[in-house]
Amino acid sequence: MAATKYHRFRGGERCDECGARQWYAQDAIRYCRNGHRLEGFAEHEGDEDAFGTQGKVSRKKKEPKKKIAVKLAGDEGRELYLEVLQLILLRQVWWLVREKGFPEDFEEIVRALWALRVRNLPLRESGQGNRKRKGDASEESDGYASSAALFSSQSEGTGAESSDFDLSDTTTATWAPDARRRWKLPKLVDSLALCYLGCLVRRLPATTADFCGWAQRGELEFLAAFNNIPRNVRDRLPAEYHRALQVRDHIPAGRLQTAVQELVISFKANFDTIFPPLNYPPILARLITELALPVEVYLVVKCITEVLKADYSYPIGGKKIRAMDNPEVLLAALVVVSAKLLYPLDGVERPPRSHYDPRATNIDWGTWRESMKDDKSVESSLVRGEEYKVTPEDALTMDKEKLDDFMDWFEKMWIGDGEPKTAERIREPFQGQTRPSNSSNPSKQPENTDVERIRRRYEAVNNSVKILEPVPVDPEDSGKQFRQDFCPTWRTPEELPDAARVFYEKAASIAAIPLHTLVRGATQVERRLEVWCIERAKERDREKGKDKGKGKAIWTGDDSV
Repeated sequence: MAATKYHRFRGGERCDECGARQWYAQDAIRYCRNGHRLEGFAEHEGDEDAFGTQGKVSRKKKEPKKKIAVKLAGDEGRELYLEVLQLILLRQVWWLVREKGFPEDFEEIVRALWALRVRNLPLRESGQGNRKRKGDASEESDGYASSAALFSSQSEGTGAESSDFDLSDTTTATWAPDARRRWKLPKLVDSLALCYLGCLVRRLPATTADFCGWAQRGELEFLAAFNNIPRNVRDRLPAEYHRALQVRDHIPAGRLQTAVQELVISFKANFDTIFPPLNYPPILARLITELALPVEVYLVVKCITEVLKADYSYPIGGKKIRAMDNPEVLLAALVVVSAKLLYPLDGVERPPRSHYDPRATNIDWGTWRESMKDDKSVESSLVRGEEYKVTPEDALTMDKEKLDDFMDWFEKMWIGDGEPKTAERIREPFQGQTRPSNSSNPSKQPENTDVERIRRRYEAVNNSVKILEPVPVDPEDSGKQFRQDFCPTWRTPEELPDAARVFYEKAASIAAIPLHTLVRGATQVERRLEVWCIERAKERDREKGKDKGKGKAIWTGDDSV
């Protein structure tokens, strides 16, 4: 006889008579372990092991629990923000070293500058640990102000700030050595400024316009830096630091120069650090080449540099900083003034004094203007770095290739992993399509494109050069004639003639400075040259007077001398 197979009751049930917890089946009837018949069980309910479960069992899937990161606040939030900014700076340095061939010690230089920048940042004590920085012993016991006073919550380039930056707004009073309490947290643009200062230390011929171009084209991490931050780090950052790391779609002209000027003054005021001057000769040659100007402009700029005794160093003192005190603005202004003196922009011909006068040649500014326009060959693709200029009207009339380039740029810059569903909806209409080309890829562009473009510009300008006949000048009227050689001074962009406005705008665009700043810097340079000419004329008059006096002593009675 087979052994009886016992089963356990479900859900804590038991026999009503004896309380047994096990039962067995016999002839389709169930009994408890002690033999009591169990009521309420139908005869068709056979053994579960024999018949199995009846019907399909569906279980509700449990939704995964979302982990909500705790936002940091106070010192912890500020330190996390500094760590994020340091990570962005490190990625920028790595790109410059690996892609642009910067020297290996460039990273060490930028690290040292970053350590100085965050050295005296005011952080209060939190918890049990001592987290006061060195030199904070004299501070008040109630700690520092809140993060709102230490950091502006406005994002870089928001609508709340002007698109035109005035370099004269920076003064040494803002960065007094005893005002460490006002030393604010660095902004995202300070990462580019520190890299630029590293170039000054290393004497590399890189300009703020280069950094703006690299960042604008998405090569150097800046515009989309917030999207590249790890998700768990973004979730723990306070909201004000989110806004600080989210920038606009471009860097306003003059923004980086202003940040560099502020850092130069702050390093001098707090650490007595002076940066070397700008390595201007290669930058000057590149600027003249980009403007397709003759080589004589280089020689005139060198002469004016000696006249003004300019060393192209960033100013570190004084209550007011002029536009021409900025070395890059000064360099661009000297190029503009030199070209203006050699090849007048007002349409008035000023004949040379001899065949050796650099003004013996004259260029046609109308031809120059046509040559500076973008080539017809690149009109079918979107200009890299200028995608932010696309308007809704332009998007409706774009050809297929331009629209593909714009969508690639938009996806790279502004679609992060914060909202995956949003990214999927945007990508969905374009999935499964193959692109005929990818002009956003730098490798597609031939390396000699810029060289060919500049060569064509110089060919067009050289073909328009005219040779002017010299007109001798009486030595007695040389001073008067020298003053007449000066072109009119234009103090505002509104005063510029058509040819001059195009030239000024192109120079300002290449130097990445506002047009009104370049006009102001050129005006200041012209004023300095005018003062120098007046002083030289007075010196010549004094020398003539001395010569006349000596003649009287030698030739007695000769009053005609």
